[in-house]
Amino acid sequence: MNFFVKQFNQLETFELYEIFKARFQVFVMEQRCFYLDMDDIDYNSFHIFSLNGRIVNSYARLFQEETPKVWHVGRVLTINRGQGVGKSIMKKVIDVALNNNAKELRLDAQIQALGFYEKLGFTTCSEEFVEAGIPHIMMKMSF
Repeated sequence: MNFFVKQFNQLETFELYEIFKARFQVFVMEQRCFYLDMDDIDYNSFHIFSLNGRIVNSYARLFQEETPKVWHVGRVLTINRGQGVGKSIMKKVIDVALNNNAKELRLDAQIQALGFYEKLGFTTCSEEFVEAGIPHIMMKMSF
């Protein structure tokens, strides 16, 4: 699978449109999370995605936290599930973090995805909390 890794100002207009459309489809329409998805974090993130034609098939964003060498991944999604795309994009996210000298990668995992992230090597590092009406837990991977 071919993944694209771009900073905000490198995204083509159609790519940005398709990214926001995929995020809306998964997080608002499927998961019923009614929140302002487009936040200022997007401006300072790597946008990692795959395309099926001109349609975003998978996506994640990666940004550096305030703590040096700590990176955060979020907005992880796949459109065609059950085909290994989630695992592939997360491996790409990890590669990008490592290439940017990350010592730790964090994410807020939805509880139903806990096992998925554990198989990738993430460990829990918080108590359960609710974000946008969905139970989550913070997880991390140290390098």
